[in-house]
Amino acid sequence: GTQEQLARDLAELQRSFKDLAKSLDDRLRVIEPQKVVFDGKEFLAEPDEKRGHDQAMAALRGGDFDKAVTALSNFVQRYPAGGYADVARFWLGNALYGQRSYKEAIAVFRAFVTAVPAHPRAPEALLALANCQIEMKDNRAARKTIEELVKAYPASEAAAAGKERLVNLKG
Repeated sequence: GTQEQLARDLAELQRSFKDLAKSLDDRLRVIEPQKVVFDGKEFLAEPDEKRGHDQAMAALRGGDFDKAVTALSNFVQRYPAGGYADVARFWLGNALYGQRSYKEAIAVFRAFVTAVPAHPRAPEALLALANCQIEMKDNRAARKTIEELVKAYPASEAAAAGKERLVNLKG
């Protein structure tokens, strides 16, 4: 009888220990950096960093460009070297474009392409930069940007779209 009681007590202790360990793991997971794969890049992201990025992107996807510009600007300032930083700059440029803040968008897209020319979104950034120039009626600059895009990223979808725009561009 005593051995059976000890065996039950031991089993109960083991169950309690497993529950405590799982609870601790769950709580630590909330504050530990998480492995993230984003735009073909793998990195560790702090939970607040991931949450901030997700909230900024939700604002952008929802079409709230004012909120997205604020959220993405704050995000880039807070996590300038984080794994999401480059793509946050790209989307900041898009949010500025959505706001019709073309000069600011041009500056952000240009800085993005200069800083990370090998980024998968660099061709898109150049095309978006040209779109800003077109919106500002600066067709000569847009033509030059599209030519730069086609030369630097000839196999990209953005280059193909840029070639189509060149046909209709005067200046």
